[in-house]
Amino acid sequence: MNTAASEQDRGQQAGLRAALASEDAPRAAVENAADRALAARPAFGIRTTLLVAFALCFLLSLAPTLWSMHTLSGVQDRIRFLEVADDYLVEIQQARRFEKNYLLYGTNLEDALEHTHRAQQLVEANQDTMQKVAGVATVATMRGHLREYERLLHTIALPGGTAERARSEAELRQHGGVMMDFALSYVRKERATASAMLSLVKKVPFVFLGLLLVAIVLVANFLTRRLIRTLSRFTEYAGRIGRGDFTPITPARPYRDEFTQLALAFNHMIHELDRRQQVLVESHKLRALGTLVAGVAHEINNPLNNIMLTAGVLKEEFPSIPDDEKLEMVDELIGQTERSRKIVRNLLDFARESETKLEALDLRTIVRETVRLVGNQLKVKKIHLNTVFPEQLPPVHGDAQLLSEVFMNLVINAVDVLPEKGELTITVHDAKEDGYVAVDVADNGPGIPEHLLARVFDPFFTTKPKGKGTGLGLSVSKGIVTRLGGTLQVSSSDHGATFTVLLPVTSIPSEVSTRAA
Repeated sequence: MNTAASEQDRGQQAGLRAALASEDAPRAAVENAADRALAARPAFGIRTTLLVAFALCFLLSLAPTLWSMHTLSGVQDRIRFLEVADDYLVEIQQARRFEKNYLLYGTNLEDALEHTHRAQQLVEANQDTMQKVAGVATVATMRGHLREYERLLHTIALPGGTAERARSEAELRQHGGVMMDFALSYVRKERATASAMLSLVKKVPFVFLGLLLVAIVLVANFLTRRLIRTLSRFTEYAGRIGRGDFTPITPARPYRDEFTQLALAFNHMIHELDRRQQVLVESHKLRALGTLVAGVAHEINNPLNNIMLTAGVLKEEFPSIPDDEKLEMVDELIGQTERSRKIVRNLLDFARESETKLEALDLRTIVRETVRLVGNQLKVKKIHLNTVFPEQLPPVHGDAQLLSEVFMNLVINAVDVLPEKGELTITVHDAKEDGYVAVDVADNGPGIPEHLLARVFDPFFTTKPKGKGTGLGLSVSKGIVTRLGGTLQVSSSDHGATFTVLLPVTSIPSEVSTRAA
């Protein structure tokens, strides 16, 4: 039966794992399968475990207690037997003493018979106790000895010849000795037995305490392992959920207990968190899409209006407009068209899926090339540039062209906000996080207000004056860095802003997506 049950459990576990592993399985079906598997196991709760453990300890305590009571009852019976046996021996010894007096002096025969009768009365009065300890055969033997001894006493009192009297006296002495030896042997035997039983009763409690200690240690170890391991698993579950893994909890043991209800509650919480996260993601997507559409409409609407106005004027007043003004208007049309095309191109760069060429790169070389390309802008505004490069720097995963675009965007943004003779510092160093290299682009400009820090990477959001930016540069840069397995961070104060690019080193494999975020 146990083998069949275990085979059934293994079958259920295999089916559940298959359901969880299937990518086509609906999320709700997987969660329901996990909940059913948790609830379908046989119940063996912590309360039942405690009751069984305490029952075992009670039975372990009850067994030696009952044994001790039984043994002490036996010792009590033997003590009573020894008391009767001692009185019996006293009566026999008195009868033998008066027997000798009669044989030597011809007196005290009645006294010998009287003590023999008393011995018989002791045996009759304590028959049950003596039979319980010594056995029925032994008591019957003692009775037979007493009857024979009494008969021999009566025999020596009868008149007869000298030879017959001598034979009776010899038989009397011999039988009396046998009777005494028989009684003494049983007294010694029962005394030794009682002593051994008392000695054993003294030792048993210590043996029992040792067994009880072992049982307590085993039970405590079992309960501790059961509770601690389960709590450790739920701690791991909580950490997994905190990392965004909403896989439902599946059975880890062949039985269910009070923690099963906690697991079911966890699964319900996971379901709600997953559902709410999906709602938030969809809401965020809609918000981002709305922002994107509004930004595109706003950015493209201005050049389109200018194109329409200029084209309308050119059409209506074409004959009267001088040629040089016509050329200016055409240049205006071309400029506004180029502006629209640039907006669309940046938007495509932000949203399109493109191939990424990953290779081991030296960040110092890329930063130097970027500084060379923007050298003219730095000279025009007389900006002082500081570069800090370490002597030893591990290579990073990346695409040289895309990284150059990121650093150029960051440098140009800094140049745009810096006043003349401002200061720009580019620092390449090992990041605090193991396996990453950091590039800090810091300026001493006005900084970014705290309430705007969370929006600097939003599409079409910019703090530059109108006409000086589309608000897509930082969004595109963040998407590139994320695509390369790194992160783009920003911090600001009254003394300027710092953008930090974190990129993984080549020595640590990282799963880098080749599709745009």
